[in-house]
Amino acid sequence: MLEWGAKKDGLVPILLDGEPVATADPEFWREGAELVIGGETWRFERDGKERVARSARNPRAVLRATKPNWWRDAWTVTGDGVTYEIGSEGFLGRTQRVLRDGQRVGTAHTAGAWSSRPVLDVDPSVPPVHQLFLLWISHIIRKRNAAAAAG
Repeated sequence: MLEWGAKKDGLVPILLDGEPVATADPEFWREGAELVIGGETWRFERDGKERVARSARNPRAVLRATKPNWWRDAWTVTGDGVTYEIGSEGFLGRTQRVLRDGQRVGTAHTAGAWSSRPVLDVDPSVPPVHQLFLLWISHIIRKRNAAAAAG
């Protein structure tokens, strides 16, 4: 299970089964983030209407997320020869389903009823960078849904 840890020294550790695998600067997490994953810097950022993941060493986007329908909160993530879909499941939308090439591989939710910390529980065959990007997209979906509900 991948989840946000407690903020420490201005950074948020991202934990995989309780062990740190990345750090993120929470000030930039909403629509863009710089993460350090296993010593390598990655940028999750806006590219027009898309959100992309790219290594700081290579400007080519490895993963791209698009929102194909404006009335649904589901996003499609493509790259590395695979396609994911992540979007709300059920009426309240507290849980999001994660599909890989049409097959369910996990869920995204929050750490608890009163917590907004994102959690992603997916099959371990999903590569770590893909998991982190899906966690980020899940966070974007939640923030946008919360803003729409408040407005």
